[in-house]
Amino acid sequence: MSRIAKLREEKQLTQRQIAEALGLDVSTVRNWEKSRDGVKMFVRVAKLCELLDCQPKDLYESVEAEEDAEP
Repeated sequence: MSRIAKLREEKQLTQRQIAEALGLDVSTVRNWEKSRDGVKMFVRVAKLCELLDCQPKDLYESVEAEEDAEP
């Protein structure tokens, strides 16, 4: 079992619930759990954060903040 699947199950969430919360197709979550699409990106972000001594959230501005900004 992948770490993503284990963490998801510990939180008692389904793949569909994760997908809906993130605005994704359930197949994307399924692929993450099978170590397919996107996992390399996670690894690269984790390494970048180690190098920069930061958290992933420090690398981007929140989409919500952009949506809330006045034109």
